[in-house]
Amino acid sequence: MTDDSRSVFLYAVLFGNVAYMGYPVVELIIGKEGVFYSAVFNIWFKVLTWTVGVRIMSHEARLSRKKGLLNPGTIAVFVGLVLFFTPLRLPSFLDEALGLLGESTIPLAMVVAGIISASTRLSTIFKSRIILFCSLLKLCIAPLIVFCLLSFVELPSVVEKILIIMSAMPAAANTSIFPRIFDSDYELSSKLIASSTLFSLISIPLIISFLD
Repeated sequence: MTDDSRSVFLYAVLFGNVAYMGYPVVELIIGKEGVFYSAVFNIWFKVLTWTVGVRIMSHEARLSRKKGLLNPGTIAVFVGLVLFFTPLRLPSFLDEALGLLGESTIPLAMVVAGIISASTRLSTIFKSRIILFCSLLKLCIAPLIVFCLLSFVELPSVVEKILIIMSAMPAAANTSIFPRIFDSDYELSSKLIASSTLFSLISIPLIISFLD
């Protein structure tokens, strides 16, 4: 296995699709309160993506602190926190527009997953043991490890559920985007996204039933 392949596998396991797929699943199970906690969780996800994630994919020792703190994702979350903890309110027309945009998360998630998966042949996924193992590790073993670790600490049940759900999400879209930016194994990353997204149709409902 080449260094590029190892980087793609490591990134795919560590970073899941916590936004496009994580938010809708959390909202479905917990509600709007869960989405807020997920947004707080996503602050650290964004920081780690643009620091540790960039280092994994680029093989560079220096981390990008600027990108870790100043990117659209973290800026949006910080603005949301300000609006939540202060009496400030958005104009009604803007609030309604953002509400409609938020409701489009689920169909957008399916579109993104479909576009990435369309370029991958399913036959190549089922023939690769390493891809199947990576999908199993990301979708089943990772949330099981998180569940075991949470047994040693005391956290609100809502937070515990969110951490387990987020750890069970398929590989993030950046798994395919970063290899293009850093000239890595793009074909492998597409297969990992396609396989983990496909198998998550089975694993996520199982995890939801377990949490309920």
